[in-house]
Amino acid sequence: MDAPPGPVKVPPVNWNQTPFDRAFRGGGPLLKALLSVIFVLLVMEVFDALSGELAFAEDLADFLRDALLPFFLIFLLGFYFGYGSRRSPKVGAVLSPLVTAIIVTFWLWVLAMVLDLVGGAEGVTFLLTLSDLVRSILYIVFLLILLLGYIGVIMRAEQLGGAVPVPPPMQMPVQPAPSVPPAPPQMPVPPPSPPSGPQKRLVRSSRNKVLLGVCGGMAEYLDIEPFLIRALWVVGTVVTVGGLIVVYIILGIVLPKGP
Repeated sequence: MDAPPGPVKVPPVNWNQTPFDRAFRGGGPLLKALLSVIFVLLVMEVFDALSGELAFAEDLADFLRDALLPFFLIFLLGFYFGYGSRRSPKVGAVLSPLVTAIIVTFWLWVLAMVLDLVGGAEGVTFLLTLSDLVRSILYIVFLLILLLGYIGVIMRAEQLGGAVPVPPPMQMPVQPAPSVPPAPPQMPVPPPSPPSGPQKRLVRSSRNKVLLGVCGGMAEYLDIEPFLIRALWVVGTVVTVGGLIVVYIILGIVLPKGP
């Protein structure tokens, strides 16, 4: 008789990584950013070629040429954030509102510049007014995305912290066929007991506290160094021209105080 086949070995699958991530690893986001900048250069060349036919084409090409570095940095931020979120979803969830606010504000600024260039070259007052309107709400949009994003982070953390794991159903004994002698009855396997320890929640820390304990609470929730969260918060405060100070105060009021 042939020997029964052994168990089939299934290679591990990195479900949270794309084939591009597995092929290029940490260099993948940099490659994507370079390819995106090349696309911007192609668009710039197209507008340079149309400068004799369209009044705003030359100004728009000059704007793209001057803004190549900001375009590259925003592409780099977006692609590396996506790569890091797939590797560490918890850190990505905490940083998602800040990164989203930066990216959305940048593209709104680009839209305002394009409307201003087209409206100024073609003499369309409506486009100039719309450009001024978009510029005036950039700061409000940035803070609104931060506020709503971090409220969502807090709500998801509260839901995950209070969730009770559902035990798997008990396995009932299988009745043998009538022609086969009955096998001894099998005792049902008791379900695993839920963990007795407290569930992790996002709270303000009482141990790693400098002001209100918000950064310390995030560090304890993510199991990382509090210095890293504080450094990112300081950088975000500088980038947002003090916008994260408002978010910090709101989180200090909304988050409960930890033990």
